[in-house]
Amino acid sequence: MSGGHGTSPSHRLFGLDTVILVEPRRSVLRRYTGPKMHMVAEDGTVLAHLQERGTFAYVLHDLDERPVLGVDLVSGRGGFARPVFLVTDPEGDLMAEVRSPGRLNHTRLLVVRTTGQGMLRITRNALLGRVWRVEDDRDGVIAEVAVSTVRSLDGLQGYRVTFDRQAGSEQRRLVVGGLVCLQVIRRWLNSPQGNAA
Repeated sequence: MSGGHGTSPSHRLFGLDTVILVEPRRSVLRRYTGPKMHMVAEDGTVLAHLQERGTFAYVLHDLDERPVLGVDLVSGRGGFARPVFLVTDPEGDLMAEVRSPGRLNHTRLLVVRTTGQGMLRITRNALLGRVWRVEDDRDGVIAEVAVSTVRSLDGLQGYRVTFDRQAGSEQRRLVVGGLVCLQVIRRWLNSPQGNAA
């Protein structure tokens, strides 16, 4: 656990050095209807869960049902334009804009531009690499993300995030928000039902 503000909800969620975002298991007979994810600690303890609050709009709640992060797709729903998301804090204030700089088969996956004029880049180590890096605007690596398929039958995904101890709470929150955006792109916008939306 890195240093910070004691037991505030934000610190409890975003002060851990390793968190995992994973899709909960569901019946393979049930149609996929968009990202449903849990944020868990390294020991498997559930910390928060992602809920859909509207069409292509998601909110991460802690276990007391308090919102800690919002993610809204604002452009690119039909699959013709590059996706653009807005990430908001618990009060609904804008934290960052997230854009896909190109197709996801390139090594650069997402660019996160914060309201404070900072930037994060999520890139993969190779064209089909399953280890992704998160770099800040000074080219420092603040997190590493290991991507896995939890269940191949229906493509359930898991993202293990290991933060550098120097990464700030807001940076950690934006990394989680960026991974939610990637999940929406990979599992929904690129699917037949997403392209028909």
